[in-house]
Amino acid sequence: MTDIMWDSEIYEKAADAKTLASSAATPSIADPRQLRNTLGNFATGVVVLTYRSGDHYYGVTVNSFTSVSLDPPLVLVSMQRTSRALTYLLERPFAVNVLGDNQLGTALHFAGKPQDAHLIEWVGDDIAPRINGSLAYFQCTPWAGYDGGDHVLVLGRVMSYGQQDDTQPLLFYRGRWSALAQEAGGARSERSRS
Repeated sequence: MTDIMWDSEIYEKAADAKTLASSAATPSIADPRQLRNTLGNFATGVVVLTYRSGDHYYGVTVNSFTSVSLDPPLVLVSMQRTSRALTYLLERPFAVNVLGDNQLGTALHFAGKPQDAHLIEWVGDDIAPRINGSLAYFQCTPWAGYDGGDHVLVLGRVMSYGQQDDTQPLLFYRGRWSALAQEAGGARSERSRS
């Protein structure tokens, strides 16, 4: 397998490109539901952001998470301005828990749909509480918050991290929970869950 150069730029001469009239290629931006549905075509991983307040551990499920920088080590999450967790994430350490495909109950729990008899196993330490058994985790201190319209973009500086190599990711695609599935011959593909 070769290394991919993510920051390489490839171009095509505009005169040689096959283009559509913008009216044929662009749906109406006036319909927020259609925009949301269209954005849902980008499959994402699922994370739970966790933090401590007083004597309690809290968490919120999100799917807007990305790496930003290796030096310094920064990650970004996008939070709705109306989220109760937003204030806490801007002022105290938090953990980003990347969920595995065996953690759907955990994703639902922190999305406000608690599952009967579903228990969360916590790992507490000096930085931020995290969820035991996650595919990966990043314990962060707040770095900055930026205006993102109806969201706030929260940058966290990674202070500690870890991963499990034998776990597959939980995915979110077109409003449904998904996972990578094993195909004949050993290749991975997507399968949906309701």
